[in-house]
Amino acid sequence: MEVLRIVLNGVLCSITLWTHTTCVVAAQYLSLFIWPLSKDVYYKFHAQIMRFWSQNLFQTMDYFAPGELIITFDKSCINNKDKHCKNGQESALNSTNNTTETNEEDEVYQEELEKLLTRNNQGQVTGISFPEKLIMIANHQIYADWIYIWFIAYLSKAHGAIKIMLKHSLSLLPIWGRGMKFFEFIFLKRRLEQDKDNILGMLNSAKSRNRPMWLVLFPEGTVISDNTRLKSKNYATKLGMDDFKFTLLPRITGLLMCKETLKDSVEWLYDLTIAYPGIKPGENPEDVMTMKRIFCEGNGPHEIHIHVQRYRLADLPSDTEGFSNWLLERWTEKDKRMIYFNEHGKLPEEHDIGIGEDERLFNGNTVKIPIKLQNPLKECYGYLLYLVFYIPLYYIASYTIRYIYHLIAQ
Repeated sequence: MEVLRIVLNGVLCSITLWTHTTCVVAAQYLSLFIWPLSKDVYYKFHAQIMRFWSQNLFQTMDYFAPGELIITFDKSCINNKDKHCKNGQESALNSTNNTTETNEEDEVYQEELEKLLTRNNQGQVTGISFPEKLIMIANHQIYADWIYIWFIAYLSKAHGAIKIMLKHSLSLLPIWGRGMKFFEFIFLKRRLEQDKDNILGMLNSAKSRNRPMWLVLFPEGTVISDNTRLKSKNYATKLGMDDFKFTLLPRITGLLMCKETLKDSVEWLYDLTIAYPGIKPGENPEDVMTMKRIFCEGNGPHEIHIHVQRYRLADLPSDTEGFSNWLLERWTEKDKRMIYFNEHGKLPEEHDIGIGEDERLFNGNTVKIPIKLQNPLKECYGYLLYLVFYIPLYYIASYTIRYIYHLIAQ
């Protein structure tokens, strides 16, 4: 029976994703009629379609692989703590029982952090305020990482502004490859000399339109595997340092290039540390939590622990050596967090969340938010109304073909 359940889940999940994705691409093609009339409406249309597509993905995730985000905010994330924005880190990383903050400062911090949150009538957190434009970086544990980051964008109503980088081979997929190009995802051949012009062109184009944009990057370049772990160890040896235990050494050049390109239009860089329970030392996270296990077997992470830090781009080094040192320091911190998480089941800065009705309420600097749409019917199927426009297009095309046929026949 378990095998049958896994097979049925896999078939149903595949059909659901295939159907929604194909319909989304069909809706995207309607934008070809908008482009000659208004470029601004064209890009707004694709942002709306992206929102619908991601919402369908979240609904599929809720059904096949339900989970909750446990998000912990660093003090650098609040507006009146500029002194934290430069170093962007809390002393809790090295001493979880730090008590140097006064009660008054804690109260101010709580009040300012509360301003970032949106709650429903029950007091549960349903939204988080982020800037319209930002760069977001994170450690890369499993291929599903980007889905959870995208849901954070959903909480900020920015899930129609995501820019991600994908393998070039995905752009060659029939139908769906064209759809990803409509969304202006950036496709890479994994060689900077070949990708540089493409990256700069896409970023400068997006910047010139002055529209919301979340550029999401994984500086490690890929998930942990036996092969990438070996490369990370070799690189660490070259740098004269020990390799990390739960992360890979980050790549510098691509992120620095993006930062320098966007620094006059984007103010903030957000750094996420993502951790999943159930991964033992020495295990490759993607081997434990494959897409098959998440969607077909229902063995995905039920809790996704995320630590958020914020940095002002203007405060970050612009030279290669300085930026390299800064990024390595951030990844050293991440690895320490991951080691702590592996030993204690939570991140060092994370506050305990209550159990029961109040478990999703704000507690200290930590919130728990289910990966769930607020209005599933409206948010999942509203885009189907766009497909109605294909009805008159069908009749127009049919009439035109018949008319041309009669002309030729005569």
